[in-house]
Amino acid sequence: MRIAFTHAYCWPEVRRGAERFIQELGAALVRRGHEVTILASAWSAYDDELDGVQTIRLKRRKRDTWRHEADFGRRLLPRLVSERYDAVHSMGRFDALASIRAARIRRDRRTVFTDLGVPDKAWWDAQSRAAGWASKRVVRGIDVYSCMSPFALSHLEPEYGRKDGVVVPGGVSLRSLVPSESRAPEPTILMSGAFAEQGKGLPYLLDALALIAETEPAVRLWLSGPGDASELLSRAPAAARERTESLGVGDPDRQHERYGKAWATCLPSWTDSFGMALIESLACGTPLVVSRSGAPQELVDEGLTGELCDLADPEGLAHACLRAFALAQRADTVRACRATAAGFDWDAALAPLVERLYAGGRGGGEGD
Repeated sequence: MRIAFTHAYCWPEVRRGAERFIQELGAALVRRGHEVTILASAWSAYDDELDGVQTIRLKRRKRDTWRHEADFGRRLLPRLVSERYDAVHSMGRFDALASIRAARIRRDRRTVFTDLGVPDKAWWDAQSRAAGWASKRVVRGIDVYSCMSPFALSHLEPEYGRKDGVVVPGGVSLRSLVPSESRAPEPTILMSGAFAEQGKGLPYLLDALALIAETEPAVRLWLSGPGDASELLSRAPAAARERTESLGVGDPDRQHERYGKAWATCLPSWTDSFGMALIESLACGTPLVVSRSGAPQELVDEGLTGELCDLADPEGLAHACLRAFALAQRADTVRACRATAAGFDWDAALAPLVERLYAGGRGGGEGD
């Protein structure tokens, strides 16, 4: 197959997630014999190639987010019309619209869209008139509408009336994310990702950390990823501040060391549509602690691969972390965590999944 991925996201965290998703999935598809091209944007136009995936970046011309994405979609359309692709897999709504329109002209391809968040109609309508309009057109016209988790997908029908969405989650490489030979000597909690963002729950974890220290005085919290937690730490209990270490982003090729040495990876967030750091933690054999909210809870088999707690409940979160510490010391925990992560492996699970979606029919939906 000839496959194109498209995206023009501006927000740093979303852009990084989209680029990583399509690069890793594209590379897995190349290893299965497909030809893959990424059509994206940057402030300077350039082409490059990584792991057999060619990336073509169109020069960005608009600073405003929605004007940029709409402009990217307009400039993408003639490229999609002139090139032969068996499938076009889009990550943004305006480039998905271009894909739908091109498929109506060519009638030779499958159109796929992956929603990296939650299909929340009110949220999209509030962003801009154009964004709300594009969101509705994509739901109506795309051949395959996919979300990152069952939680996110559950919003599609009540919000937009579409019943046939599918789940295409993020993935991991079990070959590169491997367990550590030993964990840190003291009970260590890892929070990985954009930990300082509102909604990730770091203030509750800091409160819980002070409670955990009453039972496990040597406990440590590692904050791994972009962002500055100093303001949140300044409001945290002293017992939490003195046990917290900010590690920064770190070397991408050595992230497995952080996951593998931690005793538990914690994300007490709400309404997350997935949880890449959680899948990576499981691949490294480290159990999870998450709240009963959003998609992350779907990854936890309580007492085997992690523990759950109520949302915004520091005491419950502390108890869940203590239970996870006990899990980390069990001989069968690494195997159970890896078994769950295997269902998200790029090569063994996700590339075959999208192959089936790409081969399911030809394009030309109802989109305008």
